[in-house]
This record gives sequence, C-alpha cells and structure tokens, in this order.
Amino acid sequence: MKKFLKKYSFRLGLGFLIYGFIHLSHSESIADFFSSEPVDLAMLFYTPLVVVLIWEGFDRVFAFLEKKDLNYSNSKDLVKAVFLLSLYMVPAVFCASLYSEQVIKPFLDCPIETGTLFKETAQGSIFGWLIISARIIKQNAIQNKQLEKDKALVQKELLQSQYQNLKNQINPHFLFNSFSVLQSMIDTNPERAALFLAKLSSMYRYILEKREESMSSVEREMEMLDVYMYLLKTRHENSLNLKLNIDEAYYQHFLPTLSLQMLVENAVKHNNFSKTQPLLIEIFVENEYLVVKNIVRKKGAPVQSTKVGLENIRNQYELQSDKNVIIVDDEEFFTVKIPVLSILKFA
Repeated sequence: MKKFLKKYSFRLGLGFLIYGFIHLSHSESIADFFSSEPVDLAMLFYTPLVVVLIWEGFDRVFAFLEKKDLNYSNSKDLVKAVFLLSLYMVPAVFCASLYSEQVIKPFLDCPIETGTLFKETAQGSIFGWLIISARIIKQNAIQNKQLEKDKALVQKELLQSQYQNLKNQINPHFLFNSFSVLQSMIDTNPERAALFLAKLSSMYRYILEKREESMSSVEREMEMLDVYMYLLKTRHENSLNLKLNIDEAYYQHFLPTLSLQMLVENAVKHNNFSKTQPLLIEIFVENEYLVVKNIVRKKGAPVQSTKVGLENIRNQYELQSDKNVIIVDDEEFFTVKIPVLSILKFA
C-alpha cells in the first residue's frame, strides 16, 4: 500500500507541475497565471489525471518490451523501444489535448485559440519523452546491475565447479591402485615402472594445470584419455578395450575438463570385466554430440555412487550452452552424450 501511494503521489505531483508549466506558457502575466477561471481549475485536475493514465500505458508498453528481452544498452533495441513508446504516447497526448479543446473548453465557454491543439500536443509529447528517457535510464541501470549480479553468480559457479571438478578427478582409490601397480613393477620391470610413473605424473600435472579451467579442447581431452587408458590397461591388461573414432574437425571444439576420463572411469567402476569378457568402451561423435557408450555388465554388489561427476558435467553445459547432456540406460548399453561446443560463453 505504501509503495502504491508513493508511486501515484509522485505521478500526480508531476502532473501538477506539467499543468503549471503549460499554464505558464499560455499566461501573458503573473496575474494571469494565478487567475482562477473555471477552465483553469478544470485543467488543474484534468492534466494530472491524463499524466497518470498515460503513465499507466507506459507501464504496459514497458512490460511488453521486457518480455521481448530488449537490451537498452544496444542502440537497435533502444531505437525500437523509443519508437514503440512514442507510437503509443504521441497519439495518447494528442487525444487528451483534443478532448480538452473540443469538449472541456467549449463546455466551460472558454474561447479556443488557433494552434493551441498542436501546441499542447507538442508540449505534452516533450514531457512524455522526458518520462520515457528517465524510465529507460532507470531500466538500463537495473539491467546493468542484474548483469553484474549474473556475471558474479556465473563466476562463483564456475569456481565452485572447477574446485569440485578437481576434487572429483583426484580419485584416492585410483591413486592407491596406481601406486600398487607401480610398486609391483619397480623390481620386475623398472623401465616399464618409469614409463608408468611418467604417465601418472603427466595426468596429475594436467589436472593441476586445468584447475582454473572448466573447459578444454577435444584434442587435449583425448591426449589425457590416452594417458588414463595406458594406466588402466597396465593394471587390467586386455580386460579393457577402447574404440575411439573422433574426426579431426572436432579437435578444436570444447568439452568439460576431464569429462572423458570421468565417463570412462564410471564405466570401469560399475561393470564386471575380464580377459575372456573384456569391457568395450566406444567414443565417437554423432550429430554434434560426443558419445561414450559401454556394454552393461553390472557388478553383483551395488557400487556406491555420488553421481557428482555427471552432475558436474551437466552444470558446465548449463553455463556454456543451451544443449543438454543425454543419458540412455537400456540395460544392454549405457550411453552418455555430451555436446561438443565450437564456442564458449565463458572462457
């Protein structure tokens, strides 16, 4: 209620000021300005009423413009907004002036001066454009403030996502198993142990390098996947098979950092496999989506999963694209489709 009274008190007050200005422009002297002719009293109440009604119309037009998501900082959108508002305002002011000249003044036996209709229309339109300008400046300030809030929120989400991504990828079980494999090779095959350690180091170096980047190129992700598969196959040997088919045209497109490694890790974590029944994981591009597909051989005991990794990937795409992650589980194959992006909204 307080907000309502404040809004309309301001608009009525401005209406009285506009009346005073127009009345002054028609007065030949100060005494004439303070005259109390019936028509002056009628216009004293009519003008603020017109201002309030036209301003209500402005509210409706601005509400329509908000639905169109116009950006008042953009010159084309600004011209479009001023044009639409003027298209409503000028005829509205003209009709109000016409009613004053053709109905109110004749009813009160007030003489009509030549050109008064167009003079009052011009004066009213000037005030209308001033109101439009003030409202657009206010709306632009609101939009800029909201944009800053959105940017700050996006940056916060990106930082949280990057931190969560780093925590997700440093899997303590994988690290423990890798060190166990390394220990078993040190005495029996030191050269292979050295290569294994170099691969493991390069993988974690990449994780640390990318801790501030939520997205990486497809090419770099493939390089890290190759390192990760080497580490897995060293431990599981021929129990794992990866079929990779990605056209070079997609190498400079983008994926969430370490998303391929995480999806392969999920397949290994949730399925049974052996040398006689190896786990086949296929990775290929289809309709601008990178597809990671594996045969389903679920382990007897349910594997505890937080699903944070997949959720993290989804969050990255919500920030960067209108496309969604697609997951298909038909009991025979488990398939995850993630968009390959040519352009990033946020680097």
